[in-house]
Amino acid sequence: MIVEITTHGSTLKRNHDSFIVQTQDGKTEIPAEKVDAIIISSNSLISTQAVRLCIEKQIQLVISTWSGKPIARMWSSSPGKSTELRRNQYLNQDTVIGYEISLNILSKKLKGQKHFLVDLKNNRKLPPTKLETAISTIDNSLKKLSATKYANDYKATFLGLEGACAANYFQAISSILPEKWSTNKRSQHPAHDEFNATLNYLYGMAYSDVEKIIILSGLDPNAGFYHSDSYGKPTLSFDIIEIIRPVVDRIIVTSFTKKMIRDNWFEKQDDDTNSIFLSKEGRQFLISSYVENGRKTIETESWEFCKIIIQ
Repeated sequence: MIVEITTHGSTLKRNHDSFIVQTQDGKTEIPAEKVDAIIISSNSLISTQAVRLCIEKQIQLVISTWSGKPIARMWSSSPGKSTELRRNQYLNQDTVIGYEISLNILSKKLKGQKHFLVDLKNNRKLPPTKLETAISTIDNSLKKLSATKYANDYKATFLGLEGACAANYFQAISSILPEKWSTNKRSQHPAHDEFNATLNYLYGMAYSDVEKIIILSGLDPNAGFYHSDSYGKPTLSFDIIEIIRPVVDRIIVTSFTKKMIRDNWFEKQDDDTNSIFLSKEGRQFLISSYVENGRKTIETESWEFCKIIIQ
């Protein structure tokens, strides 16, 4: 389990082989053997004995911002399981194991997208053309994906299959938006329309949560499998974010189709970029929606996938 300490004034102490978490609501004792990681994101006190217990049991201890982005991590100065985990992670990147992990990433992403599209199709009385086209394209890509074999150029094959689905998927979800919010293509940084601006903002929040889970698991967020390594880039975070994109997409699309989004939440940049940004009120709404409807699922799925890599 992950122990999150988010309440101002909390304390973390040790009692033999257990942690004692004290908050305004009371005291909780948690056996160390049940703890995978501890993350502290508030002004709290932690005893040196609690730190020592983390080190003895090789439990990740992470300090984060209030939004969950890790800013520091404490670990033992002696080689432990994290050293072995990362060594295996690096060795497996360009092997058949890396291929299988990449296959799993893309398969989970496409299945998540298909599930979302099927829900949209079943829950709305709409002309089904674009939704059915996107679903069919994903089905075809999944069949081709399952037939692939390990080869040196497998990433190019995977990227081609992913690309074949991307445009149809985006057009399909855009087609069910209210007309004034509809858009034809994905724009990342900067966003050129309101729908993309909301997607970019929530994807950014999801990136922070995914990276947090990777760090807590002991893996290196900068050593991916599906995405090619790039100096200083968290490519494993890029890998895992692919799996949970449909979770974010569902939150955003639901917010638009249920007419929860307001016109005055968007600000247009008066320059050549025609960039669109969210106002403070818009950001606050999306943060609340994300925390309520997506964060737990995203953290759980990220943790489960890290376990797959570790096995």
